[in-house]
Amino acid sequence: VVIAPSLTAALGEQFEFQITPRGLLAVRRDVLAELTACGFGLDSDGGAVPSSLGGRNPLLELRAGAHDLLVRRFTHGGLLRWLTGRRFLDPERPFVEAQLSEQLLAAGVLTPQVVAARARRVAGAWHLDLVTRRVPGGEDFAAWLERERDSAARARLLASFGAWLRRLHDLGFLHADLHPKNVLVTHADQAPQWWLIDLDRSALRSTLSERERCANLARLVRYVWRRRAQLHVGERELVRALGAYEPVRSARRALARSVAARVASGLTLHRAGWWLEARAARR
Repeated sequence: VVIAPSLTAALGEQFEFQITPRGLLAVRRDVLAELTACGFGLDSDGGAVPSSLGGRNPLLELRAGAHDLLVRRFTHGGLLRWLTGRRFLDPERPFVEAQLSEQLLAAGVLTPQVVAARARRVAGAWHLDLVTRRVPGGEDFAAWLERERDSAARARLLASFGAWLRRLHDLGFLHADLHPKNVLVTHADQAPQWWLIDLDRSALRSTLSERERCANLARLVRYVWRRRAQLHVGERELVRALGAYEPVRSARRALARSVAARVASGLTLHRAGWWLEARAARR
């Protein structure tokens, strides 16, 4: 198993590594005894059962001693998921995500703590998994938008979300798949707390360019626009969230124009991709 020494060094203080010809497993030392006792390892999921929590990547629930955990299977997104499924060429992705999670937590950003990362050889490829702590009371932002109809509550939470997203971008964080289902909210009816999930291929940099910020916001807007009826989000609510992201009116208008132009420029290509995805799903 080949893995960058920098990754094992970055995780080495908190994680115990098991490396065999079958694959690689890294487990947080303070959960190692409980995971081992429940049977989780390179060759077993330790009694994990399918989770009722939604998401593109399949989730399993695992109880290890007093720890409530979630096991996330890595799968390809877009059209690739119909061709390659769970098969990956690179075994490092869950370990890179574990390292990023540690960096975000150290910076004060809420994200479920990773307790194990695993890469297993299967038929010449890799099956990848990540085990995290479950967030008590966490609800994905998309589910909240679907069920909450109170306009005052929606206005308050959308403003909080926009301000939180601005702080993430100012920190230099770029989520590779930014959309409401990859954001959890707790205490939504009080002082909301925001959690990042599914950090695969995301990055924490020293700074983000305006182009990178705009592209990330356009990805979010495109997702919401496609599901605007389901999420009950209109243009006014998007503007409200953008207002919290950029409070200076002139800068906000310029940003809105840039985001709208980027969404429009890629819409034809994305519509073609959505059509192909739907056809592949039916087959």
